[in-house]
Amino acid sequence: NTIDFSILVLGTASWPLQAPTTSFNLPDDVVKTYERFQAFYQDKHNGRKLNWLFQLSKADLKANYIKANKTGYSFQTSTYQMGILLQYNNGLNYTLEELQTQTNLNMDILSGALGILVKAKVLLLENGENVGDAGTRYVLNMDFKNKKIRVNLNLPLKAEQKVEAEETHKTIEEDRRLLMQAAIVRIMKTRKLMKHVALMNEVITQLQTRFKPRVPDIKKCIDVLLEKEYIERVEGQKDMISYVA
Repeated sequence: NTIDFSILVLGTASWPLQAPTTSFNLPDDVVKTYERFQAFYQDKHNGRKLNWLFQLSKADLKANYIKANKTGYSFQTSTYQMGILLQYNNGLNYTLEELQTQTNLNMDILSGALGILVKAKVLLLENGENVGDAGTRYVLNMDFKNKKIRVNLNLPLKAEQKVEAEETHKTIEEDRRLLMQAAIVRIMKTRKLMKHVALMNEVITQLQTRFKPRVPDIKKCIDVLLEKEYIERVEGQKDMISYVA
């Protein structure tokens, strides 16, 4: 595969830019390009040292893996996001610890970059509620959709990673609420009449491959649908729920 590569070499006297605040392992896909330029520059300018400012660099990635889009999307990313996403050429899901080992990014930078990718739904969370949770796996979304072919993911990281994590958490929670409500309506439309506990168990069974619904959250969704009159309680039987046609 060929890589289009352009670079600006800046003198520190004229451009007193800050060094990166994190270490970073370039992904295997671009190491050869990096090494070729490094060798070329050292040959031309013996004795000079290049300090790579990866935090100011960016990349365009062609995403050809998405099932519903034959032409593929173009992701505009930071170099750190590129380092994360190119890991998915070798696997479909990773833990936070695995991505940290492979990219060598510090946890604040890694969590911030992942937060943007999760919020954009390029990556999905599995076995976790928030970006950065222990045990959470980051799964490549094979069904990614966007109105634009060129998708800008190169958004500035917020000073406080907590804000990004909270916003991501809200988006994920809302998506999960909608999934639970849809599952409840689908189940009740088929069954017509169910006990409250049986309905909750069926929701968990149907959604457990995507995430593990919590019982209190399912109860809240049932209450919402009762208020909207999609379903109703059976008179005289508090534990029975029926579908409203």
